[in-house]
Amino acid sequence: MKVFRLSALSVVLCFAVHHAMATEGGGSSYPVGVETNYSGLMLPEGQHVLLYYQHYAAERAADGGGSDNARFARFGMRADVLALRYSHVWSGIRIAGAQLESRVVLPLPSLTLDLAIARPAPLSPLDKSGSASGVGDISVAPLLLGWHSPSLHQMAGFELVMPSGAYDVARNLNTGRNYWQAALIYGLSWMPQSWEASARIRYGVNGRNAATDYRSGDELSLEFSGGYRLGGGWSAGVNGYVYRQLSDDRQAGLSVAGDGNRASVNALGPYLAWSMGPRMGIVAKYQQESSAKNRAEGGRLWVQARYAF
Repeated sequence: MKVFRLSALSVVLCFAVHHAMATEGGGSSYPVGVETNYSGLMLPEGQHVLLYYQHYAAERAADGGGSDNARFARFGMRADVLALRYSHVWSGIRIAGAQLESRVVLPLPSLTLDLAIARPAPLSPLDKSGSASGVGDISVAPLLLGWHSPSLHQMAGFELVMPSGAYDVARNLNTGRNYWQAALIYGLSWMPQSWEASARIRYGVNGRNAATDYRSGDELSLEFSGGYRLGGGWSAGVNGYVYRQLSDDRQAGLSVAGDGNRASVNALGPYLAWSMGPRMGIVAKYQQESSAKNRAEGGRLWVQARYAF
């Protein structure tokens, strides 16, 4: 049975609330949770088109202690994102015994934010709601290396997220984040007999937003899955992620007061995958977040598909 690898799309959720949630606006250039299944398995040689849909909804924002964020009188957010990825696995090329893949991902987010900032009485809450849609920040991975053995597959490389999405510092919500991100990644997939297990580590370093003089802290994510191949191309199991911000947010060169706006969150949920032969595959998965600090806490639904030329 041919399985397929899931890859990143760039979801951007840039709020105009710089000190209320971790990283600038509480979002990230990377949609943590996308790379859970088969994350160490490189695609076969040739050209591949992958289509992703993500729905994320949250009605809760946590402070640094994990409680409801008292700075928000009202909070709700929704993201619906389509993304198109083109991957090319180079034929006949080997580097240190590994295959070579290059890819680019174009995200098309539609974002809605329902937000009011609490203010002392008699002032009413300050409304910061908004919506945005269009092209997001494009990600490029020019060099990914993949190694294979009968049951263990590994992948390593780097990717760049470019500030290509629309950004206006005066807007409450933008489809772009207005800074670069560079990330190192390593993934592995272990598939003995009918079982499958995958894990992927990603370390992202954020650039400075020149419009706000704000630099979000470094981000570490661990994405994982484990399941069983049921036969007939079907497999099912659990997937999830652990996200940690490892360094302080900084503005004007100084750490943000308090805990530096460092974020963390965990997520877990089921997945169901179907491989329709060597050229096509699809997976649906859900991830419910918990234990959030300095960020939103919600649920993610993914539908991800691949077609090989």
